[in-house]
Formats: sequence, C-alpha cells, structure tokens
Amino acid sequence: MITRDDLLQEFGEVTEVHGCYFAKYTVATFDLHCCLRITDGQDLMVVSKNINDPELASSVALEAPRHLSHDRPTIFTISSNAYGFTHAMAVPSTYHGFLNQIEGRANLFLCVPIFQCEFSGEESAEEFRLATTHVVSIYEWDRTVQPKVSVYFDNPRTGGGTDESGALVPLRVLLAEIDNLSGVGDGFIEITNYRDEVIEVLSPEEGSYVLIRNRQDEEMMERVRLVAAVETFTTK
Repeated sequence: MITRDDLLQEFGEVTEVHGCYFAKYTVATFDLHCCLRITDGQDLMVVSKNINDPELASSVALEAPRHLSHDRPTIFTISSNAYGFTHAMAVPSTYHGFLNQIEGRANLFLCVPIFQCEFSGEESAEEFRLATTHVVSIYEWDRTVQPKVSVYFDNPRTGGGTDESGALVPLRVLLAEIDNLSGVGDGFIEITNYRDEVIEVLSPEEGSYVLIRNRQDEEMMERVRLVAAVETFTTK
C-alpha cells in the first residue's frame, strides 16, 4: 500500500480533502493535478491536465468499485458533472506509469473519467496506451468526445487500407476516408464501434453511398446522412 510519506517524497507537498490526497506535477508548460485515495485493498489515482477540480476527482475515486480487476479495465458509472462524463474507467498498475518509483504501487489503479463510447473495457495494456496516445486525451477533461473506432478498409484509388484486424483511428480520420471512398466502386470501409458492432460503407457512384447494417440491410444515402449515421453509430 502507498503511504502519505511516499507521496510527500514523490511530490514534496500534499494536501488532504474529502478523504483523498492532492498533489501536482509541473511538466514543462502544463500541470498534472493528481488525486489519490489510499485504502487497505487498493489505491486509486485520478489525474487531470491543467484543470484543478477536487470535487470531481474525489468523486471518481470514491465511486470506484471496491474490488477492481488486476487483469483488465473496469468501467463504472459516475455522478453527473460539468464536463459531461458519464463513466470512469479504472486500469491496473500494468497499464500506466504513475508513481513508478514507489514499491507499493502494485495495487495503484488509474481512474479516468470518460464518455462511455471512448472505451469498451476490453482493452489490453498495449491497446490502452495506443488509444490514449493517439486518440483520447484522457487527462484533458474539457476534450470533445473521441469515440472508439476501429476501421478495416481498402481503397484501390488512393492505395490506402488496412489488414483484416483493422486500425484504431480518430473519428475525423474515418470521415476523411469516407470522402476518399466516394465513387470507388471496388472499395469498402468496415467500421467497428466500442460495443463491437459493425457497419459497412460502399460507394458505387460519386457522392452516393451504401450503408450496410447487420451484414445485410442496405440503404442508399448521400454523404450528409451517412456521416450522421456513422456519428450516431460510434457515439451512442
């Protein structure tokens, strides 16, 4: 278990509010505000970049389940807040690098406020690191929603594509590939959302698309309707 003395050695200065310890890292041009809840069974850490909100941070730490998985993420609902977050995800110490110099960090869980569509809860440590490096800025609480989107596609016109395992991409990249697909009759895009549901997009003619649901239900539509359908599919 991490102790208050461990935190003092790490941060130099620590305050206590709502049963949690608060401290910060100053990194180049920004601050990371850290909230830590220390218990007998597990320690919890909530981190935000340049936003100091002890109310939300302590709320997330206190609302976390008592028994979190050491093997995979745990997603849980949180109270309503000013940022619109609906859930939080707790990941074990093998998923993050905080307090690496402290011997008792094996039970240190990082708790991240999220929008539900940003993570599935099935991410491996490597998948979590890739997502938080390239798609979801998890410490920026004023971020816009960044849904989890995996794309398997082939575009003979541009030469772009992925293998069947797909690639995790930001929504803006997916929308750009939809534009690139316009009129490419022998191309396709297969989209998987955070619920592991799949839709497919074809474009037999310039500016015209076919959206395929459930591998069989086809609907012709123009770009505006397609984009709206894709955004709903990836975020709801």
